[in-house]
Amino acid sequence: MQTPSQIRTSLTVPALLLAASSISHGLTITTSDDGYIREGQSTTVQDGGISEDLYVRRDNAANNDHVRKAYFKFDLTGLNADLSAAATFTPTISYRSANQNGNRTFYFYGLNAGFTAPTGELGTDWDETALTWSNAPGNDRTTNIDTGFDATTTSLIYTAGNQYGSDVGKSYTITISELGDYVQADNTVTLMISWTDTTQYGFGSKENSTISYRPTLEFTQIPEPSAAALLMGLGASLLVTRRRQRV
Repeated sequence: MQTPSQIRTSLTVPALLLAASSISHGLTITTSDDGYIREGQSTTVQDGGISEDLYVRRDNAANNDHVRKAYFKFDLTGLNADLSAAATFTPTISYRSANQNGNRTFYFYGLNAGFTAPTGELGTDWDETALTWSNAPGNDRTTNIDTGFDATTTSLIYTAGNQYGSDVGKSYTITISELGDYVQADNTVTLMISWTDTTQYGFGSKENSTISYRPTLEFTQIPEPSAAALLMGLGASLLVTRRRQRV
């Protein structure tokens, strides 16, 4: 018959082994770089790359000078992200110029994994102090009226329609079904937003003075091997002790 100590050990060992094999938790980070681009100022870094608001806007077919798109870069280096799991991108409206009626749409895009910058474009390590309309990765410079991203190097993640009444403070919870689809060789993720109306909106940047307006990416983090190994070792030690007690 097992002693109470042996019973406790026999219950603890499987629990530790299970914990070691299944430990993971969510981690939320903000952008390492973010900025917005403007067609009418194609070689100008907007607001020096440190604007509190990342503006999105479209114009009519006769004049595309005011089209704006927002860019967000997250750096996962050293964070052991689970690339096969889903992730959540949360941008928040920080600016709205006016009310509008009708069906207006936000488009949320991602730069596909494996992106190689063509001549004249920045790479996946783009910097907010260098980002412009002319060099932004994945920017479609030929169709400025609507979504405006290159179909061969980017993918549409989510469409939010009927957003004409959206106000400052509204957050969008965008599910990325598999994070690895957008993680580059340098462990960065680039996401973008465009808008289908001439009413200008802004999404909070990492520099925004209102912390809750800053963009975030939440993802599953795989535990460090050392943590799992420690639990496995402890479980094995208890298992040996239990067997010796039986003898």
